[in-house]
Amino acid sequence: MSKEIRVALLALVAFGLTYWGYNFIIGKNLFKESNYYLVEYENVGGLKISTPVRINGVQIGRVAKIENQMDKQNVLVRIDLNPEIQIPKQTNAYILNETFMGQQAVELKYEVPCSAGAACAESGDYILGDNLSVLASTVSQDELGVYLEEFKKTMVSILDTLNQQLLSQDSDGPLANSIRDMEATMSNLKNATGQLNGLMYQSKDDITGSLDNVEKITANLEDNNEKIGTILANTDAFTAQLSEVDIKQMIEELSASVSALNSTIEKADQTFAGVNQLVKGLEDGEGTLGMLLKDQELYNELTQLSAKTDSLMNDLQDRPYRYLPLKRRKQIQRYDAKDEKAGIGN
Repeated sequence: MSKEIRVALLALVAFGLTYWGYNFIIGKNLFKESNYYLVEYENVGGLKISTPVRINGVQIGRVAKIENQMDKQNVLVRIDLNPEIQIPKQTNAYILNETFMGQQAVELKYEVPCSAGAACAESGDYILGDNLSVLASTVSQDELGVYLEEFKKTMVSILDTLNQQLLSQDSDGPLANSIRDMEATMSNLKNATGQLNGLMYQSKDDITGSLDNVEKITANLEDNNEKIGTILANTDAFTAQLSEVDIKQMIEELSASVSALNSTIEKADQTFAGVNQLVKGLEDGEGTLGMLLKDQELYNELTQLSAKTDSLMNDLQDRPYRYLPLKRRKQIQRYDAKDEKAGIGN
């Protein structure tokens, strides 16, 4: 045998072993004929070829083919089972998720098993198919009811505890206090809202009048839009004229005015200084007026002199004949005696 023939035979043997090993791994025995059944699903949920087929958790076959039937809008799945396995015609093939990570399997379920005869499905027959959720796949209906009942009791207990801790009047926890404060706040808010509604109802006429006035003002503004535009244009023109004024000259005139004001302020300071010096001299008794202010005796004498002068002027006004020239002493005495008798001059 030539070397080339031996290499070819070795390659064929290796290919055959590889093919047999792959099918053996996926659960297909090439040396043993299997029964196959067809199942139609509306949605296979990512089911793959070689997915295990089980009864009561024991693998008895695999998914051999998945075909999308466009005309029926469903998916046709072929499952291959070990030839010694017999299933009844009322078998249901459920696609279930074994784990939350998405690992799938096909579980066959039936009520009454069969061994042979007309009650058993023949190879190539159609059987019913359906999908189970993750929860239904991992928990039976009876267990699910028990779990739900326990969950219900637990939730009732938790709610009772929360109600006691949060809503009870005897609770002194921070959450309970916060809820009570929130209730008081909502009550105050409700009262404030009621008062506000009352105030709004009482003031609706005023509000309506105000809105009418605003509407009138808006209408007047719209009617006088052209005039307002003219005023704004005149303002712009005036601003432009102001910008054309010689700013430098204005600054110079302003500086001169400030200088004159400073000079005036300096003269006023000098005048006030002289007045202060004069007042100080008066307080120190300098000059006639200062002596008059400081000398009490001189002030008294001047007061007496003023009183005597007033008396003399009054007497001169009342009896001018006493002061006529060329009057003798005896004549004056006679006039005085008459006046004294008449009560004049006393």
